[in-house]
Amino acid sequence: MSSNLMVGAPREKLLALEKIEKDIAAALQSAGQALQELSKDKPALKHVESHSSNFLKTLQEIENGLSQQITYLSQVTTGQAHEGSSYASQKDHHMSLHRLEHVKSRLGELEKIKQEHLRQKHSGIIRTYSLPEQSHQPHTPQQQQALTPQPQQQQKQRDQQREQQAQL
Repeated sequence: MSSNLMVGAPREKLLALEKIEKDIAAALQSAGQALQELSKDKPALKHVESHSSNFLKTLQEIENGLSQQITYLSQVTTGQAHEGSSYASQKDHHMSLHRLEHVKSRLGELEKIKQEHLRQKHSGIIRTYSLPEQSHQPHTPQQQQALTPQPQQQQKQRDQQREQQAQL
């Protein structure tokens, strides 16, 4: 039923505009006839009044019809809900696309922060190693250095971890 309203509404608006156009022609014709009667040597006041009243009546109908059309057009352009228009939906869609682009850019920024954090973590800036306890005696610097993974060993461990994660 709503599709009939959508299809019928534009047609009704066009028919209303056609009627206004015909009324304008009729008003001009009535005004012309009144002026023609007045241009005679002996104008019949009855005819002049008749044509003048027809002109005024038609002019009032034109004014009402144009007011309705202007009201309709103001609803369309301000996004108010009304039959037969998709302006509000298009506006919502456009704003949704804007919000989506904003979310994408923020996610990209967060991804960069995450990658920087992971880079720092893997380079040893953040990472701390827990060593297995073998004895309760303190280690000498040489022993401590032997227990601490070297950069090549760290890279090898990271590669192994990535391979294991890729297999999962």
